[in-house]
Amino acid sequence: MNEDLARLREILNKLPFSVQVPFIVAISVLSVFLYVALSPFAFLYRLLLRPMVWMEWEKKGIDCLVIDMDSAHATEWMSRLRPLVSGRATFLNWSYQREWDSSSLATKLFQEFFPRGKTESMTMRYLPAVIVFHELRRPRLFTFGERSKDLEEKIKQLRATLA
Repeated sequence: MNEDLARLREILNKLPFSVQVPFIVAISVLSVFLYVALSPFAFLYRLLLRPMVWMEWEKKGIDCLVIDMDSAHATEWMSRLRPLVSGRATFLNWSYQREWDSSSLATKLFQEFFPRGKTESMTMRYLPAVIVFHELRRPRLFTFGERSKDLEEKIKQLRATLA
């Protein structure tokens, strides 16, 4: 990869400046055009994931995705969350994320509906989390990690959402 970049730099450095500018402008315009043209497909993908939840999980009585991790804080909160979602949730453990099946519905839902931190450690600070899926509504995300605020209020909201 580094060799390819070095080769590209070498080629670009040989080009006269009057050729480099239109080349860079063309690539910039093309990338903006591609972003605008392809972004509806990302929206459509997110939109189609929700009916997949209803079709695949509803018959099993599942309407929640719980993301947990191996930490003292998460264990403490999971003891409070587990009774609320038992029997109606699929669980993912962040500590074993490298072993997650990338084609599973739970993994796809996590990737699309859980906000990504700039780093993995940032994401970990918002765990455990519960994503609740209801028909014809946006998924609701409840985070109970170290960085989350108003945890008692969130657990009340989660109870109301699950009722």
